[in-house]
Formats: sequence, structure tokens, C-alpha cells
Amino acid sequence: MDKMREAAKKRENIYGFISGIFKEELKTGQIKEMIDTGVLSLVADIGYDIDLNFFINKPLQQIEEELAVEYTSLFVGPGKHIPPYESIHVSSDSTDRYWGECTVDMKNWVEHYGLQISGRFESIPDHISIELEFMQKVIEHERLAWEKDDIDTAEKCVEVEKTFFNKHIIKWVPEFCEKIIEAARLDLYREIARLTSDFIMDEKDLLQISR
Repeated sequence: MDKMREAAKKRENIYGFISGIFKEELKTGQIKEMIDTGVLSLVADIGYDIDLNFFINKPLQQIEEELAVEYTSLFVGPGKHIPPYESIHVSSDSTDRYWGECTVDMKNWVEHYGLQISGRFESIPDHISIELEFMQKVIEHERLAWEKDDIDTAEKCVEVEKTFFNKHIIKWVPEFCEKIIEAARLDLYREIARLTSDFIMDEKDLLQISR
């Protein structure tokens, strides 16, 4: 049980971390927390090429501004950017299309399992941060079940994870990350995209998802 609980806790934390990176522009408080907790150093230590000097040698306000410019350029526009919505990347239409079938399905998942999402994402709930947060919440329930030795509930959570991962995340997140890697100017978003892609492929193996 301890092994299963710890594995779930690790996965829960990673999903939460990358969801927060993609959700919106990072604020000074979030940046300071990543520096103070050592999470950026940990990401660098496990092989991702984040220039820690960028975060050490500049005022927090300047770091926030530079990262905000990068976030906007990558995910918001105007101009060519990489929309962080599943419907854009899986649509068979030759043009960008919001609110595809996957968006409706994602809305149903969110409503069925009671995930609370902020107002800015209510209109298009297949944002990458919401999909990652959904996985985080289900894994949290799995972890809590393992802590209570509730094997039946834990196994049901794993089945939800498998189904959701197969229907949504694996279908577009790896390709989305590759586009970020090619387009990113700053280390943070490029290397977090690499980490996310690697993690999702590990999840694919863990959950035994065919692709």
C-alpha cells in the first residue's frame, strides 16, 4: 500500500506542477515559490536544461514580465501561436476549430466528477491545464484511497485515469509539447514542455495505453 500511495503522490504532484505552468502567466509569488522550494533546481538536476541564473540574477518583477511575454507569444497571440486547447489539435477540419467533440466530452467529464474550474476556462474547458488538473484530482482520490486501504476505490480511480488519459491527453499533449519545444525562446517553457512530453509517455506506459 505504501508503494502505491507514494507512486500516486508523485504523479499527483507532477500533474499539479505542469498544470500550474500552463494555466496562465506566472506571477511573482509562484516564481518565488518555485525558486525557494528548489523545484526548478530539481527539474534541472534530472536533466532538463533550465538556466537557473535567469531566476537568480534578475529581480522577480523582471522575471515575471519576461515570462509573461513568452507565455503570451506562445499561447495567446496575437499572431502565430500554439492554442492550448485540445479541439484545435485533434480537429479533422483544415481550419482551427474551438468547441469540437472533445470539448463537449471534456465538459461532461468536468461536470460529472465535479471539478471546479475558474471562470476564464468555463467557456472552453479543454484547456491543457484543466485536463492535467483533472488527472491530478483523480490521482489525489486514488492516493487517499490507498491511505485508507480502500483497494476497490483506488482501482476504480485508476480505471478513470486510464479512460480519461486515452480519450484526451495522449491524443494531443505530446504533439502540443513538440510545438512548444520548437517555438519557445526561454528555457522554462521549452524544458517544461520536454518534461511534460516525457512524463506523458511514461504515463502511457504506466497506464498501458495503446496509441
